[in-house]
Parts: sequence; structure tokens; C-alpha cells
Amino acid sequence: MSQLAKIAALGRLCGIIPEYFDNFGRRHRTSQSTFRALLTAMGVPWEDPAELDRELAAKRLAPYDRLLSPVAVVFQGAGCRVPVFPLIPADQAPPRLEVRWEITDEAGRVQTWETVALPPGKGGSRRGPEGWRTRVELKLPARLKPGYYDLCLRLAGGTREETGCCRLIVAPDRAYLPEWLTDDQRLWGFNVPLYALRSENNWGIGDFGDLLALTDWAGSLNASFVGVNPLHAPASGAKGVPSPYSPSSRLFRNFLYLDLEAVPELAISPAAQAFLAGPEFRRRKARLVHEPLVPYPGVFRLKRRVLEMLYRTFLDRHGPAEAPRTARGEEFARYLAERGDALGQFGLYQALTESLKQADWRRWPRAFQDPQAAAVAEFRRQHPAAIGLHQYGQWLAAAQLGQVCARARSRGLPFTLYQDLALAGEAGGFDTWANQGLFARGIEIGAPADAFNPRGQSWGIPPLIPERLREAGHRFFMDILRANAPPGGMLRIDHVMGLFRLFWIPRGETASQGAYVRYPSRELLAILCLESARRRTLIIGEDLGTVPPSVRRDLDRRGALSYRVFYFERNPDNSFRSPEEYPRRAMAAVTTHDLPTLMGFWQGRDLELKRFLTLYPCPHLADADAAAREEDRRRLVAALENLHLLPTGSGAAPQTRTGPEDLPGGVVEYLARTRAALLELRLEEVFKVAEQQNLPGTTREHPNWNRKLPLSLEEMRRDPEPARLAARLNRYRGR
Repeated sequence: MSQLAKIAALGRLCGIIPEYFDNFGRRHRTSQSTFRALLTAMGVPWEDPAELDRELAAKRLAPYDRLLSPVAVVFQGAGCRVPVFPLIPADQAPPRLEVRWEITDEAGRVQTWETVALPPGKGGSRRGPEGWRTRVELKLPARLKPGYYDLCLRLAGGTREETGCCRLIVAPDRAYLPEWLTDDQRLWGFNVPLYALRSENNWGIGDFGDLLALTDWAGSLNASFVGVNPLHAPASGAKGVPSPYSPSSRLFRNFLYLDLEAVPELAISPAAQAFLAGPEFRRRKARLVHEPLVPYPGVFRLKRRVLEMLYRTFLDRHGPAEAPRTARGEEFARYLAERGDALGQFGLYQALTESLKQADWRRWPRAFQDPQAAAVAEFRRQHPAAIGLHQYGQWLAAAQLGQVCARARSRGLPFTLYQDLALAGEAGGFDTWANQGLFARGIEIGAPADAFNPRGQSWGIPPLIPERLREAGHRFFMDILRANAPPGGMLRIDHVMGLFRLFWIPRGETASQGAYVRYPSRELLAILCLESARRRTLIIGEDLGTVPPSVRRDLDRRGALSYRVFYFERNPDNSFRSPEEYPRRAMAAVTTHDLPTLMGFWQGRDLELKRFLTLYPCPHLADADAAAREEDRRRLVAALENLHLLPTGSGAAPQTRTGPEDLPGGVVEYLARTRAALLELRLEEVFKVAEQQNLPGTTREHPNWNRKLPLSLEEMRRDPEPARLAARLNRYRGR
């Protein structure tokens, strides 16, 4: 086998897919340069011929290279059997083996048992340097409850002994599904970019107080949920516009969403009260509130200053976490204990970014780049208050989000909160600093070319290395779900195909040089089912883009709802799919944060922007898109007229920039009639906003993630349009 063939073979064994078909049906083969770049990013040696041969031999032997794999999964109802790979030396007859199991559950309880014989081999054998390994399946004698277990196994026979351990995941066969989903009941709710909310009370960015008010209003309109963008922690500092889909950490929350005027310490902080009553605060707040775009740097500086005042008051009144003096102080100490080392590391990281005046840890002095370094430990010892400030902010955020969920329950909403989970975090953020061995370097996640992004997309965020994620027992993925799945709510997983495969692009290359990499989907889905069932959280998978049919089948089998966007639900002739053709287990939506709003779609605003910003690889594609959009407008009007959802003659009337009369209402009712169990209505559609929140493929060229909504919350409640649309929705779905 040639050197090139060996590299390609090694890449395939490491999960690199040798080819894929894009949304246009075109076949793309993974190039030799891409194989090399991705293997390097995974930390797999290939350059030295001898190392390449050793690595290739080792990968071919896997998983027969150890007694137990790093992770074993058992779905309830499928039989509690675990694959084992005992070693039989080549020069010996198979010995009679004594088998001893030990299983430790999450509470530390241990179960042990022994048997005297292995069952017959199942699934073939592999020969390695030390002998033969044969796959056998051992049945666990106890019926294990869903949960995570540490499983250790000892085999003894003759003069030899072999041991192995793994993470055992016992999961329900599907994620949580509410009982009403089996009936014909259908529900609807709002989705809103939280940062974009205006109100009489916030400081230039939507906050958790606004979310409380929005939940009250949604309940009064008979909505069943309120959805928000990811609430993840952004890069610390006062520079730039943080993307909620490229956070510093998915484990922690954005303190900018805190309603600081609702924090209990304000009532006992003379300094904070004096500042909020003074002319400087009123002047700065007024300027931030009246900015047309979310002024992140100004909001950060103002909220950071007030948060520090409140934390000093907390310490003075309630004491530090190590020696609390009051019940509230003890509550904070319990929160820190529950969140463990990760929260301590997060506070440390945030304090370091402020001290070093650099949010990207890769640009820090080398002494601080390793979380275990002596300089980092010394900084922790010298700056407990700076670290505690950020832990305090996370505690406040958890409490205020808890109040939102409690309010939803008290108003009778079936779901506490509908939250979005980003695909990954930024390359220089907390998650990559604290878990450096898990992430690929020099690689960005993206997507191949499609109709909305003819050049493909590179999102600037690094992927997890599948093999290392498994070796760590998927702990990082578990922690992310636990940090984001709202109990009694819904979790939308952005780009859910990432549980199956991700499109890796070498940094500095175009999407045409990318390739798909496989992930251990069975194991990740088991964790998703388990965490969903524990929290009674409904899972929605954003299954858009280049998605193989098998992915949707697997997600449906495991109880995750599909995410169906009106623009994409088409028949083979490109006409819009009728409402009865939508799947039952789905969330229907007009659009998403990455797509044009309905008004922008009608006006072709996204096409105008892509042409202006030269996002088309060649001019004829822009002309083709414009012609296709004109045809889409005709198809859209025809679909609505067929159901009598537009005034008679709308299709024949001259079309204005805002479209036929009552276009948004017609589309909303069209989706309300679908079989989909859930319907998401974005506030941008209610108020006919033309600009979309994010234009993929742009950073500085377009004001992504900081457009405010045109009306304040108070003005929205007075506007008759939301109540009119709600009444139209409630004819088909509602509590």
C-alpha cells in the first residue's frame, strides 16, 4: 500500500469520511491534503512512515485492543449486555476464566458479583501483538436503573489476570415526550432574541426581568412557551459583539442578561443605590437605551461596575463562601459546592481575562495558558474576590432564570422555558482553555455550499475530537446538557447533526477543502435521552442543511422532535408542502436566526445583501437566486390562496415591498394548520421586521447579533397585531 493510501486509510479509521454529497447532489471526495490536516488536528501521527504504520495497525485493531471500551451503552428494553474483549495468548489454549464485576453508581454504591465462565464469542476475533481478542457479550445480572456507572471487570485464569474499566450508560430508549404529544393537541409559543428586547426598565439590552414580563404576556395570549437564544457566557471584556452561537463557555451564562435592579443586595447597598440614583448612571443608561443597536461594550462596563458594588455588599453582609454568616450566605456556599471545580475554574478564567486584558487565552503569557500551571495557582491564591465576583454573577443568573421558570409554571404554561444550545464555543474561550485536550486545533466547524450560502460556511469554532471525547467518558457533553436543559422546558440543539458528524475545515481554507468527521452518535444519543428524561425536557433537533435521512430516522426513534422551517418544506416540484404533510413530532417555524425574516424573504433583502457584500462566488448565481426568489413568491401566494388564507385576487394584484395584504397572518395560519405538535413564532414576524439577526458568512460587514426589536415590550403589549395573530393561532392550537 502506498504512503498516500495509508494516510487515507488511517483517516477513515479515525472517522474522516472519504466523500459526501452536497444539497445540490454533487459528489465531493476528501483530498489528501485534507486528510493530513485533519489527522494533525486530531493529534494522530502520520508524517513518519514508521509511525504511520504503527498507528494504522493500532487503529485497525481497535476496539479489540482492550478488555472494555471507554464507554458502553445499554438502552432499556434492549437487554443489559456489555461487550467484552478478553485476551487469549496465541501460544495457549483458552483458559477457564473467573469473572468478577464491580459497578459503582452515581451515589457511590457498589455492586459486585462473580461468574466462572465466559459466553461463546460473538462478532469475530482480532489478532494483536499479544494474542487473540474475541468479542463476547456478558449479561449483567441486576436490572440497572437509568444512570451513569463506573464498570470494572477482572478476568483471572491460570497464572494471568486482566482488568478493565469503562463508563456504563444505562439510558431510556427515548428522550422525554409529554403525554399530550400522543394526542392531537398542538401548541404554539414565541421565540425572541433576548438581547434585542427593548423595555422601560432594561439598560440597553434585554434581560431576565424582560423575560419575566414576556412570559406573563405570552401566558395572557394563550402561548405555551417562550423561547430564547443561547444564554451562554460570552468572552469577558468590553470589546466587540459576542455571538450567542460562538460563546466563551456553554457551561455558564451571560451575566449581561442579569436584571441588577432585582438583586436583593441592592436594597442594602448604599453605594449602589447612590450610583443608580445619580446623574452619571441616568446619563449612561439613557444613551445605551436609545442606541439603535445593542451597545455591548457600554452595557458591559455599566453592569460590571454595578455587579462589583453588589458583590462587595454581599461579602460585607453575608460573608465569603468559606465562612458564610447568614442563610443567604449559606445558599451561595451550597451553590458553589454543587457546581464544583468547573465554576471555580470559570471564575478564575474570567478574573484572568480581566487582569491580563485579553479575552483569548491563546494570547496570554505562556505561564497562564495551562490551567494547571504554577502561575495560575498563584493567581488563584492572590485574587479570591476577583474570582468570587464571577461566581456570584453565575449564582444570580441561575436564580433569576429559576424565577422565569417558576413564573411560567404559575401562569399555566406547559413549558418553563425554550432554550437554544449552541454547537460549540470559540477557540480562545473558557471551554477550550479548561479542556484543551478535547479540542482540535487549526480546524473550524462549518458547512458545505447550499442554496442560502453558495460558498459554504466556516463558523470559526473548533470541534471536539471524537476519540478523546469517548476516552473522557463524554463527561463534557453531559455537563453541557445539565447546564442548559431547562427542567420542565424544551432544549433546541443547534445543528443536531453534530451528534452524528461534523464538517471540519482546515483553518485558512475554504469550505471546498472540508470533510465530514463521524461522532459516536449512539453514545451521545443515550446521554441525551437520559438527561432529557431526568429533567423532563423536550428535545428539538435543528436538523437543517445537508442531513442524511438516517439522521432524522435515528433522532425520531430516540424521541427528538424535528425542526421544520417553512421555506424548506417543499414538494419535488418545489411547491410548498401542504400543512397535513408536516410530521407530527416536529417544531414548525417560519424562519431561524440565520435565515431571512418573512418580510426579508419576500423583499429579497438577504439576496441584496449577499450581492452587495460579494458573498456569491460568481455573478450568475446571484441572478439565478433572484429569479428563483421571484418564483418562490408566486408559489407562496399560491399555497396561501389554495387554503383561502389571503384575500381573493392577491396573486393577481401588483406585489408591493410588503407583499399581499396580511401575508404574515396567512403564513402563520398556514403553519398553525400543520400536523406539527409545536409552532414557534418569532417576534420579528409579528412586527414585520425585514432585517435578519445574523447573515452567515459575515462578521464586520453586517450588524449580526445586535439588532434591537422595533418596539418596546410595553409598546408590543399595546399593539393589536400580536393579539390578532394569537387569536388566529388559538383556533387551531393552544392550551
